[in-house]
Amino acid sequence: MPVRWLDPSPVLRVERFNSFDEFRPNDVIGGMRSTPLDSSPISVSRSILALPDCLLVLQRSFARRMEGDLGANRGVGVVIPLAFHATMNGNAVGDSTIGVIRGRAPVDVVERHANTYLMLRFGSDMRNRGWADFESGIELFWLTPAKMLAIRSAILDMFCLASSCRELREFELLSGQLQETLIAGLDNALVEDSVKRALPGSFDRHRKLVEHLDELVATVGEADLYSASLAQTLGVSVRTLQTAVQHVCGVSLHQHLRSKRMWSVRKLLVKGGPLLTVTAAARANGFWHLSDFARCYGRAYGEMPSETLARVRGA
Repeated sequence: MPVRWLDPSPVLRVERFNSFDEFRPNDVIGGMRSTPLDSSPISVSRSILALPDCLLVLQRSFARRMEGDLGANRGVGVVIPLAFHATMNGNAVGDSTIGVIRGRAPVDVVERHANTYLMLRFGSDMRNRGWADFESGIELFWLTPAKMLAIRSAILDMFCLASSCRELREFELLSGQLQETLIAGLDNALVEDSVKRALPGSFDRHRKLVEHLDELVATVGEADLYSASLAQTLGVSVRTLQTAVQHVCGVSLHQHLRSKRMWSVRKLLVKGGPLLTVTAAARANGFWHLSDFARCYGRAYGEMPSETLARVRGA
């Protein structure tokens, strides 16, 4: 969905500017001075979404030169292209490049035409995940088309969900898992395989850590399974927890936690309460992308969630 088609909602703020005189920069990752490259009318669309520990700004820009400092002060900034080509400090930056910013960094960006991209700022420092552990400056990551497509799809799905939202409370219940999905996508895209690789002789240690993780998961609500808080409770870094789960279970930490939440949904559906719906069961366990949930459920259990519920009820 193009950015300009998004509608405002109780959780999504939409801004549109039809002239340079109207235009106001957004300082989500630092204040930048813009100079238009020609006298053509501009059309800027910007959608702003807040999640528990991050702020997302999805923007379609205009032909311009930007100068100033990028930065996120106490946290980490990320720029994710959707349709993008520009030069930054004299170097070409295109559709396959994600920029991660820590601290402050001077930049000179030239956009020869309108671009669409996400600007994202995390409130926490995101250290020890394997992709934002440097001290300061800008790191550029070149992604494969498949990884970039996965991140873009998740971003657009989040904004479409926010745009269609009419109940603030319902969105608040899902917002933590939306953020976790975004972070998991960045982990998958930005953490190099060498960082994930387990050291020889570490299997027993990793097995015990996964056992402790599974014990912890059993004591908390499935909708609240967040990688950072789980790692903190276990006294390890997220990167260590990711490596342990991959080593022992052969899947990512995000996939492991999702399977736990999926099993919780199945247990609810098998009980088949008279007022229960598939949507309610999925949402109660933090699944916000319902078509993706149904597809994953079908792969895991050989039937669609609606079929499980109908079978239990004898339909």
